[in-house]
Amino acid sequence: MSLLPAIREDHDPFATAGLFGGLERFLIFLRWTSYACPHCRGVFRRDFWPHNVRLGNPEHICQKCAIPFDDRSREWPELRIALRLRFFLPPGIQAMGGALLFCAIFTLFIAPRDVVNLLAGTIVVLIFLSPILIWCVARLLWILRSKNRFENDPSSMQRKMGTHGTI
Repeated sequence: MSLLPAIREDHDPFATAGLFGGLERFLIFLRWTSYACPHCRGVFRRDFWPHNVRLGNPEHICQKCAIPFDDRSREWPELRIALRLRFFLPPGIQAMGGALLFCAIFTLFIAPRDVVNLLAGTIVVLIFLSPILIWCVARLLWILRSKNRFENDPSSMQRKMGTHGTI
């Protein structure tokens, strides 16, 4: 049995070019994507980051009409490599990591030469990148849970064997 995919609708209230004289480029965070049931069109999720990757069982039962549909989430083994990378390090985290790495390198350049050695440099970089490392550990736990669900869930077994429909 193939489930209908959720309806994805992108909302951009500032799509009209030149409406605010270029100010709309700075209002990028006022965009969102809503996902709705394909049967009753009831919205079940809103994402404020475009093309967000969700882990989980794709079968979702609508709260309004109680009909199952595909909510476009997938388990870790089902994702392509590009989606895995986007889940593990989304663009916002990549940008923050690059900025923190730049700050660490800048700190090492302005420090006196007699203070900087390999150990001190490693410690400075690890301190600056610690938020990214914590993020990666948290995401790794989500990935392990997703792999465990995929290996033990009967519906994912059907998706592995190809009897559940298209993915």
